[in-house]
Amino acid sequence: MKHLKLHLICVTILSFHSIVYAQNQDKYNLDFDEYDSINQTLPNGWFKWGDFKSVSRENLGNEKYAIKVVSDQKGKFGTVTYRVPVNYVGDTITLTGRIKHENVKGYVGLFMRINSNNGSSDYKSMQNLKIKGTKDWKEYAIKLPLHSTAQSIYVAGILSGTGTAWFDDFRVTIDGENVETLEETPKLFLKDFNKDILDAALNQASMPIDLTTEDTFSLSLNGLIESLADKRIVAIGESTHGTSEFYRLREIITKRLIEEKGFNLVVLESPYDDIEILNKGLSKSPLDSLMKEHLFSIYQTQEMKSFLEWYKDNRFNYDIEFKGSDDSFWVFYELLTDHIGLVNDKKLEKLLADLKSNIAKGTTAKLKTSVAIYHNIMSIEKYLETTETLTNPLKEVLFNGKSTFINYVNMKNKKPIQTRDEIMADRISYLAKNKNKKIIVWAHNAHISNEIIVDNEIGIMGRDLKQEFGDDYHSIALTTLEGQYSFIAERLINGDHNYREILKQSDLQSLEVSLWENLLASYGNAFYLDISTFKKKLNTDGIIGSTRLIGYREETKQDVYEIQLTKGFDSVIFIKKTNATKPLKD
Repeated sequence: MKHLKLHLICVTILSFHSIVYAQNQDKYNLDFDEYDSINQTLPNGWFKWGDFKSVSRENLGNEKYAIKVVSDQKGKFGTVTYRVPVNYVGDTITLTGRIKHENVKGYVGLFMRINSNNGSSDYKSMQNLKIKGTKDWKEYAIKLPLHSTAQSIYVAGILSGTGTAWFDDFRVTIDGENVETLEETPKLFLKDFNKDILDAALNQASMPIDLTTEDTFSLSLNGLIESLADKRIVAIGESTHGTSEFYRLREIITKRLIEEKGFNLVVLESPYDDIEILNKGLSKSPLDSLMKEHLFSIYQTQEMKSFLEWYKDNRFNYDIEFKGSDDSFWVFYELLTDHIGLVNDKKLEKLLADLKSNIAKGTTAKLKTSVAIYHNIMSIEKYLETTETLTNPLKEVLFNGKSTFINYVNMKNKKPIQTRDEIMADRISYLAKNKNKKIIVWAHNAHISNEIIVDNEIGIMGRDLKQEFGDDYHSIALTTLEGQYSFIAERLINGDHNYREILKQSDLQSLEVSLWENLLASYGNAFYLDISTFKKKLNTDGIIGSTRLIGYREETKQDVYEIQLTKGFDSVIFIKKTNATKPLKD
């Protein structure tokens, strides 16, 4: 119910999208001091929403004012809100404000919401801090990433439940610079940018790819392969999960990086535990059956099988590993006990039995049971440490188990939960702690991007890895304009752990928007683009255009996102017309 309340807050603030406020003054009225007592009930630019009993402007003396909010609505909420223009660029926006409160039953805090051009939004509140009761003035702060596609920024003071709250001295900064004095920067959109400059930059920053044969395909990538030789992590993306040419590209690049440049670990956007069990079965089980049991349906294709066959035959020759970065709930116990081996310890037997019991109950996804599983894992880890039997492989298994269940603990303790992207980034970072590992990541463009694309969620994995590893992290977006792709219509993960969704095919839609892919198609049918050179020739990295990001489901209008291509990726490989992946034979 609490999550529902927060959602309602977000929806209501979004509804003010179309309202225009007269904010032409030299500074923003974030301190509530500008006020027309004859024509207004609230300070200039501020508006209210919700179930407040009253909202008023209170004189603090010395020509200073605050907003006073009184509520007698138990279980309801209200906000006092201000819209800040979005003509700024930067990485992080911070809202700071002072709050005083009396007899609050519920919570009081700051709230911020950023709406993007594509209809998505990102928000941050202080709900989890549960600030209530009575307290004198205190300053608080909340932060959000500032996306290039931001259309509206709303800052607010919020009171939920009953009580009285005062808000004052709001301050908005972008990368530490106060918006009161920060220079506004007009946004550059792809549809408006000089076509001749774009074409010239593409000409100097691109290299054609010859798709005629596998050999010509591979030779076309020589320059790219050489540029990746010294990287620690190379992330190879895809704009759809179901494009055949993307898998061919990733296989070619991956094999060459392993054979020629010493890369030795491939990480797939797939459950960690499942991939470990798949590895275990490679020497004794048919590959097709392993794939159908331990890979998402979208990966159960001839293209993925081609790479796995090569990996199966060459993993010992090149000392390479294949791992997953995603959560897995269903085979963790099997994986853990396999690594522990024969148990002749009564206490460890009891700890494992408790874990097994809770995992069996956990299919119901009850919060209490999932929290218990997390503590089971912690207890096993501590006991193995005590008995000096905690090997490095076991550390890795237990780390991934804790990562899977940590959000249930966070939910119970009213703490912010980690996004899926954050958890995947943590797993890859953990693997990269081994300095002997050179890692290739296979994941969607939406995950590998160097910056967050939208919603404080999509793109966090790549953003976090870029921030941690810098130039040692290199993202390669694979994209297309037309052709066919594969998708699944059902759920991604079934509760019974059977990945049996039927792979379907569809044509990519023709879209009436200014896509980066349209620009790329106007230049050539297949090529890779060095973003560093492209950005240098454009003399800007701030051009905003749309791109297609299709997940495992069928394409919709919501799969178009606005991005700054030159900020999002280090390289781009474009193939104008592509084909759908082919499913495994029955």
